[in-house]
Amino acid sequence: MLFDQSRHEPLTKCLWDDAFVEAEILTIIDDIERSLLPESCWPTHPLDAESYPNAGPKWSAYAGAAGTIHVLQILSRYGYRVTDLSDILETVYQSFLKSPDVSVEPGLQIGELGILMPAMLAQSNNEVLSRRVIRCMEATLELPLYEITSGQSGMMHGALALYRKTGENHWKELYVKGAKTLLDNWKLDTNTGEWLWQSQVFGPKRHYYGACHGLTGNANILLQGVDLLPNDPRAMILKRTISTLNISVEQDDNLANWKLCTKPNIEKLLVQWCHGAAGIVTAMARTPQDDSQYSKLLDRLLQKTGELVWQAGPLVKGANICHGTSGNGYALLYLYRRTGDSMWLERARLFAIHAIEQCQKARLVYGQGRYTLWTGDAGLAIYLYHCLHPKEAAIPGLDLF
Repeated sequence: MLFDQSRHEPLTKCLWDDAFVEAEILTIIDDIERSLLPESCWPTHPLDAESYPNAGPKWSAYAGAAGTIHVLQILSRYGYRVTDLSDILETVYQSFLKSPDVSVEPGLQIGELGILMPAMLAQSNNEVLSRRVIRCMEATLELPLYEITSGQSGMMHGALALYRKTGENHWKELYVKGAKTLLDNWKLDTNTGEWLWQSQVFGPKRHYYGACHGLTGNANILLQGVDLLPNDPRAMILKRTISTLNISVEQDDNLANWKLCTKPNIEKLLVQWCHGAAGIVTAMARTPQDDSQYSKLLDRLLQKTGELVWQAGPLVKGANICHGTSGNGYALLYLYRRTGDSMWLERARLFAIHAIEQCQKARLVYGQGRYTLWTGDAGLAIYLYHCLHPKEAAIPGLDLF
């Protein structure tokens, strides 16, 4: 088996319904707005409390107030009537510095940068914010991480978004510095022929394949801003990435997946955004198509990987983006955007209906919503909107700011 059946559950029998989906988005917005605490945060969900040693409020972009505020910013741009909470981001930031979710670190998902990004997007001319953001971005450059959560590639997503928004050169320069760090540390394994990064994100040095901590996540951000890089490394990036995926893939008929990491090996075959098939699709599906052998090979791999995501089904862990049904649904949406095949959209929408059911059941079990971007209902709301408007599909807090 290319996936662990115990991590998945049967897909809902209910069919797609636009009005049902729109109503759930409004329910999530209402719940978020009603549940804001006087401390400028939201009640910590028991499942998020289990994941962090700090039992207090959560502030980060990943599972805290900053990510929820960012979601409200995005929903406002999409035309929803929401309360703009950008003005409390300074309180969120200062609270994080006093009592961080994990530790005071500069990164995108669990550190300072993820809190500063939505503030910066709301006040792109604020010099104090700019200096803070620049300091955090520069601090990631020498870290031995090479991944999204806390490392260079997460910083590069933020720098690229700010450069595209403002055209200011210092954001471009930070993106290019990050790209140089990635490219300088991308190493060939002469035994296997694979090109991989060695990351210490969880302590031990490992070579990851997935979207959050490894090969495909780094390739994705390099390719998104490749027009800014000297000597046009596009062909080299594609060749290294796709050949490595082809060497390391595990296949069974029309299905494909990748183990968690190598050196030291973790043989788990996960089907999530953060690790495994779903994230590999979302990271690589935006790659430009052409008639080259590598482009055709990538399309074959993506087709098989998307089929695995579909056959594995929704995740037991819930409706969220990082390691839940919405994240897997995004893989199906990205394949729809890449291929134009309505089958992928239909499948993504069925995952959306299932995710709504998971969210509603969880509210009953825990007596509250889960007010987070990556692990909870706020991120789900964006996924539901993208299922209604698939041409806009992009993962919030990463491909979408």
